[in-house]
Amino acid sequence: MELKDLIKKLKKEIRSLVMFVLVGTGLGLVLYNIPAKYISTGSFYIQRTTENSSNYFTYEGYYGQQTALSYTNTVAALLESVDLRTLALAKLNVPVNEVTLRKYQRFISVNKDGPQLISLTVKGNTHEESKGLWESLSSSLIDTTVDINKSGDANLSISKITDEPVVKKEYKSIWINLSAGFGLGLIAGILFISFKEYFKK
Repeated sequence: MELKDLIKKLKKEIRSLVMFVLVGTGLGLVLYNIPAKYISTGSFYIQRTTENSSNYFTYEGYYGQQTALSYTNTVAALLESVDLRTLALAKLNVPVNEVTLRKYQRFISVNKDGPQLISLTVKGNTHEESKGLWESLSSSLIDTTVDINKSGDANLSISKITDEPVVKKEYKSIWINLSAGFGLGLIAGILFISFKEYFKK
């Protein structure tokens, strides 16, 4: 179908097109009115201390760095594990079951921001919920790794970059939501009319 023909068809089906645009814009407005979540973010630094404090290169220093790099992957996996989530929820007196474990899994995001740096981001419906879950996961992580390292490599350690996470409210813009809804509605309307005409032939 040529552009000229498409424009003619759209003019004929203007009511359908307007309906799609209104539905899309309305959906954008509905999504905007859903309460914004709170986001808590904080980072952890993973290291392995060595007895040699010399500034010169040593095998022990190199080994310590490589061990810390490898351990960073373990810490990231531990933060995303069901076990740590269970410990964190229990500390908050939240019932631990399949429903709550899956629910809170969606609120947790773990990223490796550097060779020995991990960031933890937690969403919550309120400022207190978001911050509380972040702090509970943080303390559960540190306690668990300390216990594990007692029978492994006691020189490995995890440090919080800041004592408390940065908490901010999720950004929302009514204009972005309305524009996105309008655009999606328009595209959906054009596709609907195009397919309708195609299958008529």
